[in-house]
Amino acid sequence: MAHNHTHGSPYSRLTERLNRFPQGAPASKLLFDILKILMTEKEAGLMAQLPIKPFRAKQAAEIWKLSECDAQKVLDELAARALLVDIEQDGEQMYAVPPPMAGFFEFSLMRVREDIDQKTLSELFQQYITVEEDFMKDLVCNGEIQMGRIFPQEPQIPDEYALHVLDYERATNVIETASHIGVSMCYCRHKALHNGTVCDAPMDICMTFNTTAATLIKHGHARQIDVTECKDLLQQAYEHDLVQFGENVRRNVNFICNCCSCCCEALLAIKRFGVAQTICSNFITKADSDKCIGCGKCKNICPVEAIEMAGEGQVKKAVVDEKKCIGCGVCVKHCPSKALIFEPRPNRMITPLDTAHRVVAMATERGLLQELIFDNKVLFSHRLLAGVLGSILRMPGVKRNLAQAQLKSRYIEALITKHAQSQA
Repeated sequence: MAHNHTHGSPYSRLTERLNRFPQGAPASKLLFDILKILMTEKEAGLMAQLPIKPFRAKQAAEIWKLSECDAQKVLDELAARALLVDIEQDGEQMYAVPPPMAGFFEFSLMRVREDIDQKTLSELFQQYITVEEDFMKDLVCNGEIQMGRIFPQEPQIPDEYALHVLDYERATNVIETASHIGVSMCYCRHKALHNGTVCDAPMDICMTFNTTAATLIKHGHARQIDVTECKDLLQQAYEHDLVQFGENVRRNVNFICNCCSCCCEALLAIKRFGVAQTICSNFITKADSDKCIGCGKCKNICPVEAIEMAGEGQVKKAVVDEKKCIGCGVCVKHCPSKALIFEPRPNRMITPLDTAHRVVAMATERGLLQELIFDNKVLFSHRLLAGVLGSILRMPGVKRNLAQAQLKSRYIEALITKHAQSQA
């Protein structure tokens, strides 16, 4: 809970603004300490007033009561430090406040910087995100639609199932179709380095794509690379048994992290909160007990502890807990007897069309859809309608029906496509 001395402060107001988005950050002293390192009190106050949806410099100027030129300078300064993202959309410069994760938390440690105290920041992140429960629990335990999903390791997919793998499920397809590709330091392992717990997995292997890559490359937070180099890095990740955790969308994926089980916050959260079935890929590992020789290599390598050795007699056999398996495929190549079977899940996971679809679905599941629809709360009518819609969404039955019957169907997807066509 926020301490009294922070109540009403710019950092408190910014926290309230962040929590109007589906991927928020529970208020606490640790969070305020993090924000104080990343931005000044004045900057926090300005960011707290910005819209949830992407906006132009002119809109920020009107909100801040500044000239458009002065507002542009402030926005560009915040974007240069990756506190905002600047996006070119239809020839216009747009800005957006990214969520803390995946967003400006990670951006702060995706390169070595001298303008902030990264060691202290890493220690605060460790306490706020990894030691305490509220942030990650709020992020991964509310709703079935999550910000990220697992990509199956393509070399482990048997030939007979190749046709079952859709393009959006292939990390290689994300790489091949991206408009921009950037590579940066792994936020999780960089944080672990400052905390003295880093492993020996590759550090410069965090991949960003499309609009996110474009803004990070522009401001020096990522290095631009081509398709060939990115595929080489993906192969390096496979060789180090890293898990591919990327944005949970079918088109224009913005990031793929290459995660280790010791440093990665996503994998640690999966183990801690048992949320594998909302983040997993559409593949699953099963064990053939007749072929299993009981060596235990799969148990030792599984990044989420989904395999146990069990059974009667001297030789224990591998048993895969299907509720814990994330379908990464890391274990498969380590089985000397080919007893592990990598196959499609019976029930395919639902993946949102794009970032807009994902955010709307997440907002509905979390009772925040009114915040997206009625972003401008200056007008009384908008405040009134937002309050009514918010009350409706908090009714469990209606909220569940909206999330499952409409937002997981083609309904919102069709609306997004129609809106995009009307803007063309």
